[in-house]
Amino acid sequence: MKALVVDDSLVVRTIIQNAVKPIGYEVLQACNGKEALDLLATHGPSVDLVLLDWNMPVQDGYETIKQIKANDAYNHLCILMISTESEDDKVDQALSAGANGYLAKPFSEEELAAKIKTTLAAFKSK
Repeated sequence: MKALVVDDSLVVRTIIQNAVKPIGYEVLQACNGKEALDLLATHGPSVDLVLLDWNMPVQDGYETIKQIKANDAYNHLCILMISTESEDDKVDQALSAGANGYLAKPFSEEELAAKIKTTLAAFKSK
């Protein structure tokens, strides 16, 4: 299983990586949405989970979700947005664009692992 961690902060990417490795994920990292889409073009079939920040330079997470969801080759991807944007309208906007779950920063590794498990379970039951 592979997870793609997309965040412009190396520290946050490392924290997320440390949380997902123990639950069985190999991790790919990208620092913005454009880089994430480039990685998906190469590794897309082997990636199961995308953990995506909203606010990033070059291409933000919201635009990235829309582009992922527009490509049928990525229908198998579960997307969890992880962001400081925690207002209800932002959460609703991300979910409407196709995110399968939303987690507000800051978070603990335990909270992230639990959110991944519940989001994946709901995604797989669709």
